[in-house]
Amino acid sequence: MDNTNTKKYSKKAEIVRFLVIGIVATIFDFLTKLLVSGLMKNVNGYVSLGVSTLAGFIIGVAVNYIFSILWVFQNVADKNAAKKQSKLWLFVFLGFIGLLISLGIFYGSDYFFLAVTGEAINLDSGSKAPMNIFHGDWSFFSNASFWVYFAVFCVSTLIVLVWNYKSRKKWIFIEPKAEDAGAKEAVEAPKAESEEKPADAPKAKTNDEKKNDQK
Repeated sequence: MDNTNTKKYSKKAEIVRFLVIGIVATIFDFLTKLLVSGLMKNVNGYVSLGVSTLAGFIIGVAVNYIFSILWVFQNVADKNAAKKQSKLWLFVFLGFIGLLISLGIFYGSDYFFLAVTGEAINLDSGSKAPMNIFHGDWSFFSNASFWVYFAVFCVSTLIVLVWNYKSRKKWIFIEPKAEDAGAKEAVEAPKAESEEKPADAPKAKTNDEKKNDQK
């Protein structure tokens, strides 16, 4: 496999690892949001939505950071630099921007659906709908607000995943710089030529050498 194909394979494998951990972190994030929302049933909807989103963010970032260092990003120019405390805070800061994107999507969607449907679709009530599942209540499957909340969550997660991958690759888990291909080829070309050059053909014997051989 040549270097180009190897690089493409490495990139695909990295993206797959990122998505796997993204799914794991999203599960932690989502379950944390549901748990916190359930614990804040009697709190104002906007406050509950904000606090539950923040709690899910903290858990999700913690899971993401640990596995990003240990497994996801393997093609890094300086792994020790990526583990520095400054990079940790940068990781959190970039994640916080992702959180703001997520909150913007959730609050914007909630405002939109409330304006369009009145109280028919409410993301806050949708986020709290599955909390009675532990008591055998599966009625949330027929709750329209829950499915709208779930759809908004998926869209938000996808957008934030793209932001997280691009920003982390650019500022934290930086790939090694590509070598100067031209210079490398210039150095290796003479070696290849010398290795591939056939042995010199034997020189034709002169008349005197032929006479000496006949003697």
